[in-house]
Amino acid sequence: MWKRSPIERLEITRNHGGFKARLKRKTVKHRIANASGTIHSSLFVDGHKAGLSDSQISKLAHIFGWDIDFARELRPGDQFRVIYDEQRVDGKKYRNGPILAAEFVNRGRTYQAFRYKTHDGVAYFDAKGYGKRRAFIRTPIKFTRISSRFQPRRWHPILKKWKSHKGVDYVAPTGTPIKVTGDGRVVFRGWKRGYGRVVMVRHSRKYTTVYAHMSKFRRNVKTGTWVKQGQVIGYVGHSGWATGPHLHYEFRVNNVQRDPLKVKLPRSLPLPRRQLAAFKRKIAPLTRQLASIRAATMMARNDSH
Repeated sequence: MWKRSPIERLEITRNHGGFKARLKRKTVKHRIANASGTIHSSLFVDGHKAGLSDSQISKLAHIFGWDIDFARELRPGDQFRVIYDEQRVDGKKYRNGPILAAEFVNRGRTYQAFRYKTHDGVAYFDAKGYGKRRAFIRTPIKFTRISSRFQPRRWHPILKKWKSHKGVDYVAPTGTPIKVTGDGRVVFRGWKRGYGRVVMVRHSRKYTTVYAHMSKFRRNVKTGTWVKQGQVIGYVGHSGWATGPHLHYEFRVNNVQRDPLKVKLPRSLPLPRRQLAAFKRKIAPLTRQLASIRAATMMARNDSH
């Protein structure tokens, strides 16, 4: 017998013709579990303390990534509550399964998400049936700091004159991957004066994003290529008019630059009306459970003071 995993074993038996192999699987049982915590140092540290796995913490950040910029907006005192599928074998915990529902309180504002299977696959939606996956993510890279914000008048360090800065500069080491913030088609990939190596992506007739000063492009990203949100399109550098490695990012609405940190991003479409009633029935017990966890958390906090 060879134990392939905690739930699988390969049994080999001898018979008249030689050997026979048979794969046996243990029964995996499922139960609803929950975890909650408060941010003191970081989502990963405090998520682990609450009992979440690495993959669940990453998934939590992904689910709420369109609502919260976890690089800039996470604060001590923020709270999270998670309901998930726990898988058990022989009466013992085997592993954490998918997140079924979650709630994140960031700077006093509460966000919720519920897992739901549609005709197009499994996705997460808020309580009103709007998809958590937005048309755009807020930031295109993991960065250390912003060196220059969107501003109508800024002293240009290379041109040595006052000039408007119509984007946001994210400082990051050379080679840091740059991810496209929304689905779209590359309309320019090449060298453009002060931008240096730049990629421009058109997302619709209304929206365009610009990624400048790259050290190099992703090999398979060329003019005319269709790219998906989160796909790496190039790498941070300081080509063009740049004094050091950073990404210059622009968000254009009807070809006019808008502040990427403040522009109102278009939200996703809601579930079709014919699916909405079934969705609300499905999430009703999860909504009640989140409320119960929230009440228990508040009671525990009051008792500790």
